[in-house]
Amino acid sequence: MAAKTSLPTRLGRRVREVRTAKGLSQMDLVRRYDWTLSHYQKIERGDLDPRLSTLVKLAESFGIGVAELLTGI
Repeated sequence: MAAKTSLPTRLGRRVREVRTAKGLSQMDLVRRYDWTLSHYQKIERGDLDPRLSTLVKLAESFGIGVAELLTGI
């Protein structure tokens, strides 16, 4: 039986999908919130399980709600 993809990995894929659909670069978000590029890349790779406050910031940046950001993960 194949292992199920982890929640942070699925979330990271979703964040990347929405970011690219909105025409934003990783650097756009890094600059906006004064994050390090490495920190942001860990979110998209699923190496980091972001806090709720980070999810709120990401959703706001994408012009969507947190519920929509989490859709399908």
